[in-house]
Amino acid sequence: MKSDLSRNGPIAQQDENGATPFPSWQAMLLPWLLILLSWGVLGIAFLTHQNTLIDHDYLLRTSHLPWLLALMIFLLCWQIMTLAMMLPATFSHLLLLHAPRRSLWRAQAIFIIGYASIWTGFAFLAFLGDTVIHQVVQRWWWLYLHAQLIGALTLAFAGIYQWSPLKKRCLALTCEQTRAETSRSSLQQGIQYGMRCVGSNLALMLIMFGIGMKNLTSMIVLTAVMFLEREIHNSRWLRPLIGVLCLLAALCWYLFP
Repeated sequence: MKSDLSRNGPIAQQDENGATPFPSWQAMLLPWLLILLSWGVLGIAFLTHQNTLIDHDYLLRTSHLPWLLALMIFLLCWQIMTLAMMLPATFSHLLLLHAPRRSLWRAQAIFIIGYASIWTGFAFLAFLGDTVIHQVVQRWWWLYLHAQLIGALTLAFAGIYQWSPLKKRCLALTCEQTRAETSRSSLQQGIQYGMRCVGSNLALMLIMFGIGMKNLTSMIVLTAVMFLEREIHNSRWLRPLIGVLCLLAALCWYLFP
């Protein structure tokens, strides 16, 4: 389905209700402010070695916090990571929200809340799954001695997922915006867009969750990869290339832990 809205440049008029479906400095201000602020917070956290609160391994194994409290802290910090890593991929969509100019920022904020709620659900399931893995490793001696297999399987899954029809379909849907969709509330649009993004990026975010949260560089690289996938989703080589790189990384991760 082709988008009914132009994505090639600003549209220099409003509709009769005063809606603004085109990029303007007002529409760009809130997304850019949140992106810069969240990356700034992450940068300061890493520079001051205070990034342990976004490290699920630390929260589960070293902090000795009650599990529920560790989960709540993680999900709270996850919101910053969602804004930093995932908001850049929603930038084009945020610029095309239909809303009266005077309430554009409110519409964008509500969209982001709906979008973040879906990724928060993903983070909860990932944290729960990691808790189970930690319990299994503690009780299964063989897996304890071959713990690198977990990271290798995560990378291999991400590589294989790059070729999946679900990945291709969800990635294509993130680049579509029809008039039927823009007639929905900002919250509904945010939730729907979040579901599409989870479908297209869940494997790459599992890499970040499993092995990348201790390293700011890896977070930046994964953010750039997800942004490029969305912006040039019609490329025939980008998804397979990322898949091959993930598979090679899986092999290296297992052979050279």
